[in-house]
Amino acid sequence: MELREAFHLCLDAFGKGEEIKAYDLLEELIKVTRKDFILQPDRKLTSKETRSLYSALEDVKKGRPLPYILHKAYFMGESFYVDERVLIPRYDTEHSIEVIRSLVPEAPKILEIGTGSGCVAITLAKLFPEGYIVSADISKDALDVATINVKNHEADNLQLLHSDLFDKIENTFDVIYSNPPYISEKEMAVLDKSVLDFEPHLALYGGVEGLDFYEAITKEARHYLNPNGYLVFEIGADQGDAVKNLLEKHHFKDIQIRRDFSGLDRVLYGRL
Repeated sequence: MELREAFHLCLDAFGKGEEIKAYDLLEELIKVTRKDFILQPDRKLTSKETRSLYSALEDVKKGRPLPYILHKAYFMGESFYVDERVLIPRYDTEHSIEVIRSLVPEAPKILEIGTGSGCVAITLAKLFPEGYIVSADISKDALDVATINVKNHEADNLQLLHSDLFDKIENTFDVIYSNPPYISEKEMAVLDKSVLDFEPHLALYGGVEGLDFYEAITKEARHYLNPNGYLVFEIGADQGDAVKNLLEKHHFKDIQIRRDFSGLDRVLYGRL
């Protein structure tokens, strides 16, 4: 099989207009560059490369997301290992990094509730090399994935912790951040099939109204925040008012909502 034929097979599997995904799959599987598609379109795939391609295309046809096929996703321009034990990092979550960076000193103590792949905590650890980051998750599977990424990124100032919310947390912090499960029961019923069938429901479902974890975290957060510390949440686009009310109920002040790159409410924070 020639490279040009492999590209068209990928495009057929992904669908019209998905050239970038076709390029990404081939670049990762057979280690070619975009330049190779132009200069060496008749380059022959080896038997091993062909087998790997057909196997990957079967996954594509089943709807398996490309980051799970490649075991790679990008966040803030960096590569992270991912598999079905964790959510795929989303571009919109990068806005949380910018918000946290605007709020804290040069050497902050930051707690993340909900580690997932570790992409947020690792990014913060690298952004604040003099800081101290703790990232906690109830899922041992997620922590196993995050451990791979911590080692790959040499994030020495980051501690991973197996904890159900604040159960094992002992210190106080300048910022508590969480992108908790916030999909409501109604939204779960209409989620895209590629999300519903492959991404971990434990990291998606946030209760009937999608607010269970916001309420649980907000209720306890003040016991783990330093004076004038911030509680920062990623939120669903229609959850701003409800989460703001929760923070007001628990006496947080200076509550702000920031919009993401698409103009939707995405990050909410308040000060103790």
